[in-house]
Amino acid sequence: MQIILSILLCCSFLVISCTEDAHERIQAKGDTSIQLTKQPLRLRDDTLLMPLTTNTAWFFDIAYQDIGTGTFLNPSAEFPFPQGDTLYVHGSTMLDSNPCSLIRTTATQKGGTWYTIRSKGVYSWPQDPEDTTDVPVFSLTYKYPAQKGEIYTSNGVKVEVRDTSATITVPAGSFTCFYYVSYSKAPGNVVFENHVWLSKGIGMVRNEAIMHQKDIAPVRRIVTLRRFIHGTEQKQ
Repeated sequence: MQIILSILLCCSFLVISCTEDAHERIQAKGDTSIQLTKQPLRLRDDTLLMPLTTNTAWFFDIAYQDIGTGTFLNPSAEFPFPQGDTLYVHGSTMLDSNPCSLIRTTATQKGGTWYTIRSKGVYSWPQDPEDTTDVPVFSLTYKYPAQKGEIYTSNGVKVEVRDTSATITVPAGSFTCFYYVSYSKAPGNVVFENHVWLSKGIGMVRNEAIMHQKDIAPVRRIVTLRRFIHGTEQKQ
């Protein structure tokens, strides 16, 4: 169980690794410090599946559950997993007249994941902290608009749009969400199962990640939205 806990802890919970077209060049603008100032609802663009305005922030609670027993695990000296995390839009730039934004966690000051909105949905490129390339390869991460029951596969990753109006209740409140489920394989006969709920105008409100491996008891990593702050730049 220790192995699966450690791997799940290191996995990013925002990206479904589906490869699709497009090699694009990014020149990021200067760093932008986060300003946690909540904006009036009337100024927000609630039509976007993932808001990407600079200074937008998501505050999450994190829990681990033993699937076999249903028991929630507690942090220990052997596995001191964080019980919360914060993601924020570090900065934005324009790419072919489309906004492209870098999302980071407060625990990591380098790297992150670049996101951009295109006609087929939300595209992303996870950047390694040591990677300095300025020619990222964006992948279709969340197809949107999408239909309930729609299935698409790319680069060996199968994604199902399980629902387009799922109601999810988390510490931040109740939300109507698009619900995506993906399955991907890794060496060692390992299968990663990822469940993501995204609400228009908010972004991710819940994520459940499970690693399936023979002879290892599966554990569910649960990430739930505790608070959300929309950025100060409203137009995207």
